[in-house]
Amino acid sequence: MAIYHLTAKVISRARGQSMTAAAAYRSGSILRDERYGQTHNYTRRHDVLHSEIISPADAPPWVSDREILWNRVEAGERRKDSQLARAIDISLPVELSDSQSIELLRDYIRQEFVSKGMIADFCIRRNTPDNPYAHILLTLRQATPSGFGPKMRQWNRKSDLLEWRAAWAERANQHLARAGHAVRIDHRTLEAQQIELTPARKMGVGRGRQGGEALPEHLQLRLAEQHSIANDNGEMILSDPTVALRALCNQRPTFTHRELVQFLESRTGGAAQRDAALAAIMGSSELAALPLDGESPPRFTSTDLLEAEKSLLRRVAAMRGRRGHGLPLQPRGSEPLHDRLSEQQHAVLEYLVAEGDIKAVATAVGSVGELLTAAHRLWESRGFKVIGIALSRIAAERLQAQSGIRSLTLATQEEQWRAGGDPCSASHVLVVEGAEMIGLKQLERTLAVADKARAKAVLVGDARQLEAMGSLSPLRGILDGVGLPAPGP
Repeated sequence: MAIYHLTAKVISRARGQSMTAAAAYRSGSILRDERYGQTHNYTRRHDVLHSEIISPADAPPWVSDREILWNRVEAGERRKDSQLARAIDISLPVELSDSQSIELLRDYIRQEFVSKGMIADFCIRRNTPDNPYAHILLTLRQATPSGFGPKMRQWNRKSDLLEWRAAWAERANQHLARAGHAVRIDHRTLEAQQIELTPARKMGVGRGRQGGEALPEHLQLRLAEQHSIANDNGEMILSDPTVALRALCNQRPTFTHRELVQFLESRTGGAAQRDAALAAIMGSSELAALPLDGESPPRFTSTDLLEAEKSLLRRVAAMRGRRGHGLPLQPRGSEPLHDRLSEQQHAVLEYLVAEGDIKAVATAVGSVGELLTAAHRLWESRGFKVIGIALSRIAAERLQAQSGIRSLTLATQEEQWRAGGDPCSASHVLVVEGAEMIGLKQLERTLAVADKARAKAVLVGDARQLEAMGSLSPLRGILDGVGLPAPGP
């Protein structure tokens, strides 16, 4: 089952580390270290599935040679305690194939690192079938046509690391959805996700070694601590099975019996406790069996999610016919606010600003900027206050840059509403970007705020992403009820 794991550290001479050794070990290759006159040979490693270097378009061709690249990084640093590179380790979703994982990493690396001027050397390894992971080595100096520029100290900011962590969850979830998987990962702490279970500790040792050869004392202590955490989580699940249902449904809205067992494996203290927890969950009144779908194995969800779905549809029906936010729109080209829109964009704009407090569209990513800019100006010209909402900080910043709409992450906006700051009112228009990726309960909570305040909610989804997700996205059902009508003949 997909898990979230991303750690970052700096490779430094102060720790006795060598860049060529680090690169050779991660990529399973043989590299000559010119600084120390050594050859590092890790070609006997058989768990490296793929390795690749991605660089900015204007970087010189030699950066694609791993040995030359990291030897020049070493040669460019004079201090005996120099920082050499940044290393990021990531757990990959086990649901994705090797080729899908490669595309996911390329997408993430280009967007988050290479676009800023870093050179990235990454590899994918799989030491067991259910443990795919990636190593990424990043230069600390910006790539230039002649080689390397100065060190970019701003890349060391904690805020950057937080953005990289959030962006990994966003990208991974997009690719999982595109591949037809309902499972999701979340970069937030379990506490922030309102999950009562205690998080597992990073072991630093594979499952194969845990019950075999003798381990060093520090690993034995870590393993004992992990067993204690798993046992405590198991006891909590036994006393209240809904704890496990909430946590599992946070990852995937529906699940099979096998997926439930997999979830419990690492959250219970052994087979006996796992089986007892499984029996408690299967006998819980909060577990709901879904109608059988052909020859597929039976699937389950929680009654909590079913109630959230019913509530969502009730709110959509109530908001659909509500009046008070409709704006008249002149023919295309007659107003400077929208004279650059195509005929199709103009039809979407007319739909968005018409009466009705719930609107939903799925559009191409490239066309959403001009469309929302025009809608934003129209709403504000009539006195409405427009707020943008997106799942991640990066998406919120993108929405604000494209449309001029002041935008926040969904989590930040929910915190503000709970705290009573800047309450939602009938004068608000909420523009929810990336709505196809928002979970059922999150979407229901957002519409509950808009419904109660008599505000207008506009849900904007990525058409390509939504097509891949199908019924996995709650936005699909909303579009079927309130989406933009198809053009006539």
